[in-house]
Amino acid sequence: MASTHAGGPRSPLYYVHVAIGVFMMFVFGNLFEPAYPLTEVGMQIIGVFLGVIWLWCFVGFLWPSLLSLVAFGLTDFAGFAQVMTMSFGNNVVVLLLFSMILFGSPQHVGATRYITRYFLTRKVFNNRPIVFAFVFFFATYALSVAVNVTPSLILMWTVLYGVLNELGYKKGERFTSLMLVGTFLGSVSGQASLPFTGSTLAILSVFNTAAETAMPVPQYMFLGFTYTVVGLVSFCLFMKLILKPEELTKVAHVNTEMFERDPLPPMSKLQKANFFGMLAFVFLMLLPWFLPSGFVLTGLLNGLGATGVAILLTGIMCFIQVDGKPVLDFEAVAPKAINWNVFVMVAAAMAIASALTNPATGVMDMMIIVFEPVLGGHSPTSYFVVMLLVGIFVTSFASSLVIGMALMPVLVAFGIDAGANLYAVAATTTLLLHYSIILPSASVFAAMLWSNSEWITGREVFRYGAVVVAIAVAAALIIIMPLSLLIF
Repeated sequence: MASTHAGGPRSPLYYVHVAIGVFMMFVFGNLFEPAYPLTEVGMQIIGVFLGVIWLWCFVGFLWPSLLSLVAFGLTDFAGFAQVMTMSFGNNVVVLLLFSMILFGSPQHVGATRYITRYFLTRKVFNNRPIVFAFVFFFATYALSVAVNVTPSLILMWTVLYGVLNELGYKKGERFTSLMLVGTFLGSVSGQASLPFTGSTLAILSVFNTAAETAMPVPQYMFLGFTYTVVGLVSFCLFMKLILKPEELTKVAHVNTEMFERDPLPPMSKLQKANFFGMLAFVFLMLLPWFLPSGFVLTGLLNGLGATGVAILLTGIMCFIQVDGKPVLDFEAVAPKAINWNVFVMVAAAMAIASALTNPATGVMDMMIIVFEPVLGGHSPTSYFVVMLLVGIFVTSFASSLVIGMALMPVLVAFGIDAGANLYAVAATTTLLLHYSIILPSASVFAAMLWSNSEWITGREVFRYGAVVVAIAVAAALIIIMPLSLLIF
């Protein structure tokens, strides 16, 4: 990832960025007097925050996140032992760890191949190139929901490379570029749609804390699914409008036979068990919202929370054996399923975010002053619109995860003043932030797209990424915003 931003880890520019980031983390906060309402400790936290943001944008994710925890432990805010509790001991981070393992097990046993194969053998797209594109993108979305962004993106890009090679498409052709970007769109939509995994989990957890409430899971998932369908349909319509007939000649006769040449055997008992284990987690997350509040099972599930349910299911799947093997082979699955870049990044972000929102730092008071000219004094509707536009603009230049977490307390503060529907604004903003891919600094997944230089150029990513952002913003304002106000 680092090479995406700095031309390679051995380039002089790389070390310049490292020096700037380290200076901000360890020196900046103690070098200048804080301006009101920032406190001295707030200035130190700002230095750590700016330093890790700089390194995330221009260097990488893993070691800068670890270094930020060391820098955080040297501030006057908390000792290092407390920083470890705030980061790796955070409930959200533990949930992220076990959800990676729980959702990684179906991929380990090969159950996820059946999800992809199901969609790619639907005869509805025979001899229909644009319908084929939509089915392919939606299959990526379904796979991302099942196993997370990174494995779904890598797997579906690999399938796509084979299809493009067989059809005779090459790098630089518009159909090639649009299919790669559309696959990314489907994959990141899966991440955005689930409120209990990845960056969405981290962002909404900060919202829940700031608003002292809990985002309703069923409504959020319904909104995410609707947003996905609207976004993918809109992108496919864009493909239909921009692609000339001769550019579709090679794919005009695409059909299911391409994916049926190597038929899969029937699902094994182990694969089925893993698939149902994954569905059980989603089901148990939704169940409390439909059960009576005084029901015993409701209290049990609410007491466990998402983290407890994930750990419980992981333990049960490790205990139960099918054909002499555990349903979830922890030792085999964990090394492959855990994305350490994302895991450590979320751990650092959660710790720093808790400090940024602590009244002792004065950071939130400062942010309210800074955002007052833009977000203050609006009606509920105009505030909703401005919040979405501010969010997508800022996220274009920095990590959607970190910016989303930083924006949630601001969203709550100004949302209350505007009398806005906090659930609707937070849900729509969280969904929208994930579609920022104009620059590689927007997210680790955007960096994956930008670094895929064998199949797409940076200019094409920027061009079609801008289209994705435009579609996402239009869909949010025209469809998702009114829908969110209706269901929350």
